[in-house]
Amino acid sequence: MASYPAIALLAVFFVGLVAGSAVVAYSIPTETTTPPTASMTTATGCLLPDETAPSSWVGRVPAGDRATVAFNRTFAHDAPSLAVSGELDSSEDGVYVYRITTAPDEDEQKAPSDDCVPRTRLDAVVSVPSDYDSVAVTFDGEELVRFEGGDSSPLFRTLEG
Repeated sequence: MASYPAIALLAVFFVGLVAGSAVVAYSIPTETTTPPTASMTTATGCLLPDETAPSSWVGRVPAGDRATVAFNRTFAHDAPSLAVSGELDSSEDGVYVYRITTAPDEDEQKAPSDDCVPRTRLDAVVSVPSDYDSVAVTFDGEELVRFEGGDSSPLFRTLEG
């Protein structure tokens, strides 16, 4: 077995470390992109005596390379329970549509009490690149709000009334 001097081993280790670092630095992208994201929560209960439905609000908050749209909708319905889903669609570059759909939840059909008007509160958040062309929120096929790109100011507003 051949014996190598310690300085030769250190030199080989150092050359390997430098070469490995160069490969890693070359393979890591210098720009990162964050894909559009969306999330939603819902809660179903009874419409309160002083509550009106539908009622909705929306907020837009730009932050660097992202723009976030927060959305709330409280609405009454006939079915005791609803299945609610949301899907963020970007079929065209820079154009985003968050589609919210509802349907009676066949698994949860307990009849509410006589004095209960079923209502659902929905909260959703959508985050897209700040260079978007438009962001829209639809509810069961009806467009509730649309933001056009280019405006970078924060915004909060109600949608009914």
